Amino acid sequence: MLVVVKPSDSPFIEAQVKWIKEECVKRGRKNQWFFTSGCFETDVTAIKQKLAEVETVVAVGGDGTLHLVANALANSAVSLAVLPAGTGNDFVRQFAYSQQQWRALVFSESYRLLDLGKVNQRFFINVAGIGFNAAVVKDMNTFQIRHKLSYIFAGIKHLFSFKHTSSHDPSLMRVFANGQFFAAGLKVAPSARVDNGKLLMLHFRAESILSRLWSFLLMLVRQHEKSSHLEVSELMEYEISDPDLLIEADGEMIGVTPAVIKVCRGALKMRL
Repeated sequence: MLVVVKPSDSPFIEAQVKWIKEECVKRGRKNQWFFTSGCFETDVTAIKQKLAEVETVVAVGGDGTLHLVANALANSAVSLAVLPAGTGNDFVRQFAYSQQQWRALVFSESYRLLDLGKVNQRFFINVAGIGFNAAVVKDMNTFQIRHKLSYIFAGIKHLFSFKHTSSHDPSLMRVFANGQFFAAGLKVAPSARVDNGKLLMLHFRAESILSRLWSFLLMLVRQHEKSSHLEVSELMEYEISDPDLLIEADGEMIGVTPAVIKVCRGALKMRL
């Protein structure tokens, strides 16, 4: 197996690394280690070059690490196992597994084929979007230290300052969901499914400050899908022609529009 780790002094990452080292010794299993450099293209290429030598890649970290590994493993026969150790761990939340269950799956033979989203040439495993959420992620990337409340602080700040998605789209944001959670625990897409061959698009039409606050409060209590300010639809492909709109995916800034967002059915083999 190949273990992918984002270098960090996080106690959560250190604990997971310590466990897998000890467990591999107990089981007499050989493994390789890959420590990410922070350069997305370089890391994806390096991981892909190692896939012929392994059956499983273990991602130790949060949604950013999963985003990286998913792009390396997409449409391959290599399985992904996850040891959650990030700030948000949003993608894995929907499975409601304990730490012991995630650890057991590292050495399991069971797996499911999950869908991936794709924005132009880049895959995403959880949620992508334009508008408000992209502005929040861009701001978050300036924070030296992230914690769960960072998402709330940045979100409230932009809730009042964000103008509109584009000159042609006065709404708050468009979210394209493969998974259900984002922003360290907000269940933005309760109806999303990771294996139904579709993405859920949530178009938050809230334009006024009052309607935005109401939408945000409804999201906190997971009642926003009933709101008149939200349009929800399932799709396999969607095109955004407006230029130069920021795009975020899995909490990472990945580029700008124009873009084609689509689902890639069964593109990821994951230990579940």
